[in-house]
Amino acid sequence: MALVSVSMLEAEASPVGGRLGAGAQVSRSRTALALAAVALVTAPIGYMTMFSVFRAYDDEGSFLITLRDYLSGHPLLTPNNSYYGPFYYEVMGGLFKLLGVAPTNDRGRFVTLAVWLIASVLAAILVYRLTQNLWLSLAAQLVAFSLLGSLSQEPMATYGLISLLLLGLALAATFTTTRPRAAAALIGALVGALCMVKINVGAFAVLAVVFAWTCGLAPPWRRFAAPAMAGVITLAPFELMRDLLDRGWVLDLALLTGLSAAAVGLAGMATARLRQSPQARWLIVGGGATITASLAVALAGGTHPADIWNGLVVSAFRFPQLFTWPVNINPLADVWAVLSIIAGAVFLRARAPRPISDMARVAAGLFILLSVLLLPSSLFLLGLPLAWIATLGPRGRPASYHRVLLPALAVMESLQAYPVAGTQLSVAALLMIPVGAIVLHDGISGLRTASAARFAPAALLLATVALALQGFLAASQFAAGTPSGLPGAEAVRMPAPQAAQLRQLVVAIDQECSSFITFPGMNSFYVWTGQTPPTDLRYGVWWLTPDATDQQATVSQLSVRSRLCVVKNQSIIDFWAQGRPVPRQPVVDFIEQNFADGGTYGDYQLLVQR
Repeated sequence: MALVSVSMLEAEASPVGGRLGAGAQVSRSRTALALAAVALVTAPIGYMTMFSVFRAYDDEGSFLITLRDYLSGHPLLTPNNSYYGPFYYEVMGGLFKLLGVAPTNDRGRFVTLAVWLIASVLAAILVYRLTQNLWLSLAAQLVAFSLLGSLSQEPMATYGLISLLLLGLALAATFTTTRPRAAAALIGALVGALCMVKINVGAFAVLAVVFAWTCGLAPPWRRFAAPAMAGVITLAPFELMRDLLDRGWVLDLALLTGLSAAAVGLAGMATARLRQSPQARWLIVGGGATITASLAVALAGGTHPADIWNGLVVSAFRFPQLFTWPVNINPLADVWAVLSIIAGAVFLRARAPRPISDMARVAAGLFILLSVLLLPSSLFLLGLPLAWIATLGPRGRPASYHRVLLPALAVMESLQAYPVAGTQLSVAALLMIPVGAIVLHDGISGLRTASAARFAPAALLLATVALALQGFLAASQFAAGTPSGLPGAEAVRMPAPQAAQLRQLVVAIDQECSSFITFPGMNSFYVWTGQTPPTDLRYGVWWLTPDATDQQATVSQLSVRSRLCVVKNQSIIDFWAQGRPVPRQPVVDFIEQNFADGGTYGDYQLLVQR
């Protein structure tokens, strides 16, 4: 993976500093070999992590079964498959079609593992492009690997592809000086792809890209456009979360991200006019071409034009009303953000003496990287108010587009932690890795002392310790588990009782049921049994979305089936419901009135027709 990307390591975007001691500056080939070696070391840790857990809420199964639907000719963006855009299915579905295999738990996890490793290498390449420092590049690779370990919780979810697109977007921005047209078109294409995976993630990227672009306009236009866009990115968190701002954690998160965006806006406006800002027409061409192509493929596959708006936009904005998972945040974080923006304003106005500011950069960079390593703790949120520091390069160097884009993009994409701070939290923190690395590098370069240069290998050492701990935990969990023995998931390991219960349940389904539905959606059972879902109900929360499907028509469809069963898991229903009563809906009523207990298998219950 790293060897394929050797050409990307060429030092086009003149790095800030880079003379950090003997051995720090190495040839591209040696750098690529180092990245490849780290990838080989992390691969077995990734494998053990990826195949050592199965989550009963089974988002994994939802992605597998909807991918199977797509490969069998089902249209995208239908009312029953509307939470994710077409680009994900076109890419992942195309990959499975190219390989000539059907999506299963094992195959999906191998794909996710490959994405995980590639994203880690891509993070290292990005940091190398920004700093030309091997120590920090390897540290970034390890931190990214540790951070994206959360992909193992929901294999085949969109988060892996989103991670690749975000890192690719930041990397493309570093080429705007030497390849301005190609870089601009690629930036637009990647933003368009993000919009076609998850519209909110794409919208955050649009705001960051446009803000950075306004900072490169000619003075008459910049004087108006840059402050206007700074205001937009500051207010964006409040607009996104307005329906739930009465909840304490939501308001605190909106304040923190809004203040962090304001600090980035102030820093961006304080820079000189950017060197080689991408041209708007090439950004539009790249984005428009990607969006048009993705939608054209979806329409050719049977998607109705009326479903595009509802599927891409309406469903995304309605989801916070269905399910939330709070971020662990309190008002002290907002106080920290206020202090940071005040310090930034003072610094930008007065310019602190250089040694002090460089030491502050070192401290800020180390803190940001450490906060990312400590995830799933939400400590990384405290690094967001420091992201503005990355906007300001060393004195004497012209302002660069990627210097403004990267911190703006990092802050905007942190909004992925809303409304569900699960695996999303890791993707929300991903771009803080290059932010922390470039801030640390700037500080070390400014100090220009041998002792300061040791901070870079110290960061690598810290990341190595974290990797060792992760490897120990992964090996322990892998050894404690047993192969599931389930068709399509033979390599997945889990506690022996859980594996036995699932195997027994699959056998019971094969013996008792000609078809079955799951309540809530637990679609891996269709992979394990080899059966096809009898209805269009797919996602885990189908029973919380009354107008997501014509449930009365679904009841009519189910009522004529003989030997129909229901696989029910009350603990997962309670998890999704979050204390709310289960809504009275036709399918739920149909289950309660027409089915009786046919056996219990741990938390699972098989219901058979009365």
